[in-house]
Amino acid sequence: MRGRRGAAALLAAGILTGVAACGNGSATVFRPAGSLSSAPVQSPLPGSGAQHLGSFRFPSDVSIDFTSPAPSGAAGRAVIAGYQTYVLSLWAAVLTHGKNTVYLRQAGGNAAGFVRREMARYRSPGVTVRGTISYNDTRVVGIYFGTGADVLSCVDASAFHQVNTQTGATVGPALPARLTRYLENVAEGRASNGTWSVTRLAIYPASSTQGAMCR
Repeated sequence: MRGRRGAAALLAAGILTGVAACGNGSATVFRPAGSLSSAPVQSPLPGSGAQHLGSFRFPSDVSIDFTSPAPSGAAGRAVIAGYQTYVLSLWAAVLTHGKNTVYLRQAGGNAAGFVRREMARYRSPGVTVRGTISYNDTRVVGIYFGTGADVLSCVDASAFHQVNTQTGATVGPALPARLTRYLENVAEGRASNGTWSVTRLAIYPASSTQGAMCR
């Protein structure tokens, strides 16, 4: 309990520090390792062909790119792996119209609420997502008492679209229009088995003061 209280107390400071730095980072592509998730994909994802990220399989016309280098330390790498698994589980849930439920282990609090809202937007089998979403300048702002962590990432969804599954025609942006580009801040918690999951989520559109570094 002490570790969780400490993480909560320090989270606000971590957000401010990380926002100031979000615009700086390497463009080196980081390819997630197979240890991103030990859970099997519960439902195959639709689409022609497939690409694998950890234990997740995505259609060939959907790209989820993590462009930041891995942290040098093992603790930081584990935190980033937890964040990336959350991201992959989010889009796996969307692409399967909620049939893939790995996100239930990777998202808690309002982060789980965000996943459920996106799933609701794609409840109909007549719509899905296509294109590329990029997670850039991803960094660990801090790790607190070994049980809590704060992560920042600039998300670019400008090439990610909602499409009609029958015609392939673009219906609109994959996310709400104000979230074409945004700063994402997540709090993570460490489980007893050493894995990390997202416990809280804050999103700042790039058009806002808080998210300006992700424009």
